[in-house]
Amino acid sequence: MRFAHLSDIHLGFQKHEALQKIEQDVFEKICDQCIERKIDFILIPGDLFHVNIPEMRVQKFAFAKFRQIYDAKIPVYVVYGSHDFSPVSNSVIDLLAAVGYITKVTKVKESENGKIVLDFLIDKKTGVKIAGLSGLKVGKDREYYEKLDSDSLEAESGLKIFLFHGGITEMKTDSGMDGANMPLSLLPKNFDYYAGGHMHKFNAQKFDDHPNVVYPGTPFAGYHSDLEDNAKGQRRGFVIVEFEEKINKIEFVEVANTSYKVIEVNAENRIAESVNKELQDKIRDIDPAKQVIIIKVQGEMTKGKTADVDISTIRDELNQKGALMVNINKNQLTSKEYSITEAKGANKEEIETNVFSENIGQLRFEQKNLIGEQGVQLAKKLLAGLVHQKLENEKVADYNSRIKENAFGTLGLDSDAS
Repeated sequence: MRFAHLSDIHLGFQKHEALQKIEQDVFEKICDQCIERKIDFILIPGDLFHVNIPEMRVQKFAFAKFRQIYDAKIPVYVVYGSHDFSPVSNSVIDLLAAVGYITKVTKVKESENGKIVLDFLIDKKTGVKIAGLSGLKVGKDREYYEKLDSDSLEAESGLKIFLFHGGITEMKTDSGMDGANMPLSLLPKNFDYYAGGHMHKFNAQKFDDHPNVVYPGTPFAGYHSDLEDNAKGQRRGFVIVEFEEKINKIEFVEVANTSYKVIEVNAENRIAESVNKELQDKIRDIDPAKQVIIIKVQGEMTKGKTADVDISTIRDELNQKGALMVNINKNQLTSKEYSITEAKGANKEEIETNVFSENIGQLRFEQKNLIGEQGVQLAKKLLAGLVHQKLENEKVADYNSRIKENAFGTLGLDSDAS
């Protein structure tokens, strides 16, 4: 018997047409392999979608693929990730569950002593017992795990799988998506397999009380850090696990996405003219046709604005030479001369991203989630939540409360504490 474990697909993340196609192609390949290999069931521990309610294009694609899996009689078991989760509204995951294409694993009930008690879900074909907790916003996961009634879970007999979405301190990697982590000891002991989500690199380790803790990583995603890792040879794909009365084999299945080239420039103690010349020299020597080009400029310039580094011209030249897409990372580029800079883009989404990227590198915060790529994505998500329109017949007070709760939820804060 075999099950597949995939995570952090982030469907709907990409706004660039070429990357949208890659994002969908990769997921389609994984689904097709699961059907061809006659997998007994599929586990998805979070971040199936990049937002809780993605655009209609993404929903139609997802429903079509999950219908194929459903028709192949392969159950899909999921928990929310931090992106699927919404503090005040439902997710498209609920729609997929309502039509029977997927099954949400988390079955929570509060006991009298304040403990969180989980019920097991039993896969009908294999008899495997599955439990799990959905991912929440930063800092909230640990609170739930500290209240978890682990004794009842550990006492259950049979082959058991635990789904979870969050970072584990003992398995931390250099991935920029690790974020806040919790100790392994918070997970219930004595499960045969721990299906993890959230960490974007494949990672499988064994521990005394927690055998087979596995993160398949993202199949593609497309954050700056993901694309850079892809370009440097990071393997992407999913996991297939063979089992009988115990776990027999864990196989990482690599799924190709696209071709890359990386251009890196160190701007430390330099001026913009010097950085621009190096960029021009480097793109002159490459053939960018049908490839994703990663441009990374970092360091603190001695003079001028970060906007003086002329990325727009570089992007135009690479696009004219047939680049599939040009991905630019200037989040770690700063200047001794601080100033708010404007930014251009082909559309509203790109302009917003470029404005945040141009300016966020000039800020100084101790909280890592407020700077760099994480800071850009957090700022974009917060902005998207703040521009929601007032619903028909919705009272002003209710509208203000909804927007406030969305904003605090995005920031991982308790709105009552304000």
